[in-house]
Amino acid sequence: MEQYHPVISFIYFFMVLGCSMFFMHPICLGISLISAFFYALHLFGWADMKAGMAGIGLLMVVAAVMNPAFSHQGVTVLAYLPTGNVLTLESILYGLAAACMLAAVLLWFRCMNKIMTADKIVYLFGKNFPVLGLILSMIMGFLPKMQRKLKEISLARSEIQKEVCEAEQKNCTKRRNNIKKQNRIFFRVKGKIAHIRHGIENLSILITWSLEDAVEMADSMKSRGYGLEGRTAFTTYRFTKRDKKMLFILLFEMAYIILGSRLEGISWNYYPETGGAGFGLYSVSIYLVYLFMCLTPLIVDGYEERKWNKLQSAI
Repeated sequence: MEQYHPVISFIYFFMVLGCSMFFMHPICLGISLISAFFYALHLFGWADMKAGMAGIGLLMVVAAVMNPAFSHQGVTVLAYLPTGNVLTLESILYGLAAACMLAAVLLWFRCMNKIMTADKIVYLFGKNFPVLGLILSMIMGFLPKMQRKLKEISLARSEIQKEVCEAEQKNCTKRRNNIKKQNRIFFRVKGKIAHIRHGIENLSILITWSLEDAVEMADSMKSRGYGLEGRTAFTTYRFTKRDKKMLFILLFEMAYIILGSRLEGISWNYYPETGGAGFGLYSVSIYLVYLFMCLTPLIVDGYEERKWNKLQSAI
């Protein structure tokens, strides 16, 4: 969606995020999660994806475990917990659905952060909602900037402490050879505490830098007249015929899916008993439209890449 007008990109991510959060049908959740994963893989590559997937996987496990631990609704009793509460099949299934929904939303937000750059956010909201546009652009850009800055802070502090640590390591090695076993455990714990302290110090430096960067950005935008009435801005974005076609396709897909949800074509209940729309003809058609909507960026990018390769081979 990067080559389309910012309005088209914003509408698309608004649609997929809304559908991922509100449509809890297992098939819809699976389509959204798998599509978001492959689109993020297409944008970032596996090298950049695998670090974030560990955190998303951990959040999925926490969400899947927390729901049956605190929610005891449902009619299918599987076991009784030590607290006396029941463990139901419905609470487990809802926990798994919530975990998939959370992972899909996080992946879509990551893709949105890649496509919807700061200049696009300012272009969309800067004229009518200048404060909102500035805040959103700062939020969208803060996460990658904070990740890069944290690496810089950690690297700088490690280089500063490298010589000190090497000198202390020789002394500690001599001392550890002459102390008892219980004292060795003490030094291990002390090293862990020092590691945690260094991490807290790095985080404190990062927060201070983030606040200063936010103030500097706000002052810079204010000095340029951002938000003043009558101020114009140069932009290269043009709403072309291709954008109109994509807008029509997205609105048709969204209207069909919303109509299907109103007619209970993709309805699904987890409590008190799990069940809902299955594989009827109308429901299957909604699944296919939803799948096509989620895969639209991959289809468009694949078509553009194939077209570009064809032009290159012709040359």
